Amino acid sequence: MKKIRKDYFIFVAVAALCLYLSNPLSAGSSSSSVPVLVYHRVGYSSDPLTVTPERLTHDLEELNQKGYETISIKAFEDYMSGKEQQLPAKPILITFDDSYQDNYVYAFPFLRQYHDVATFFVITGVINGNPDRLTSPEILEMSAGGMSFGSHTVSHTPLGQESEEWMRNELSQSKQFMEALLGAPTETIAYPEGSYSLDTIRIANELGYKIGFSVKTGVCNQLDSPFVIPRIAIFHFSGDIIDAINFA
Repeated sequence: MKKIRKDYFIFVAVAALCLYLSNPLSAGSSSSSVPVLVYHRVGYSSDPLTVTPERLTHDLEELNQKGYETISIKAFEDYMSGKEQQLPAKPILITFDDSYQDNYVYAFPFLRQYHDVATFFVITGVINGNPDRLTSPEILEMSAGGMSFGSHTVSHTPLGQESEEWMRNELSQSKQFMEALLGAPTETIAYPEGSYSLDTIRIANELGYKIGFSVKTGVCNQLDSPFVIPRIAIFHFSGDIIDAINFA
């Protein structure tokens, strides 16, 4: 009986090892998961979406101290597609939604101070005409400084509640705007308010998007759908950043 039990455990261990080695998702990546943080505003108002500049710098410093290294949206795309690459031992993707002007005033210099990068999702219909939002020159300066950008649609209307025609216009027009501004492909979309449908995903894929970010809570791994990426939202009332990651 003992010999049979020993042989069984050896068989299970060997089978598990073969499955791991044959899994293409494990090839070329140094990490099995990537936390994706999402911030919105940085400032001193008390609304839930706003974190103070002090809170943001504390988060960046603590992430640095715990060994996390920020990655670009391109590195994240490659990770999700299974392309061979070498991620840091503890990669993390930082994102900002809604293209608030305070992202340029506070987040951009703090990220550069800590040698970090982040991805900013732009509502294209409100830039260049709203003093509370980013301008094209600011986006270009941030891009030159190592930051990445994606689409947050034209009007920030929840996509899952709209017609196919509306979704297509929102997704295509915002994509075209960002590509014309930056001179590079825009392949990522953050769904406004996390609202999407199967039609949203189909249309986004048809238009050339490769990644779609939701507001579902969790840590991302390569088994997640590339069009339903979970994120960890950081709000005004959120606790310690490392706890937020560990308990997501």
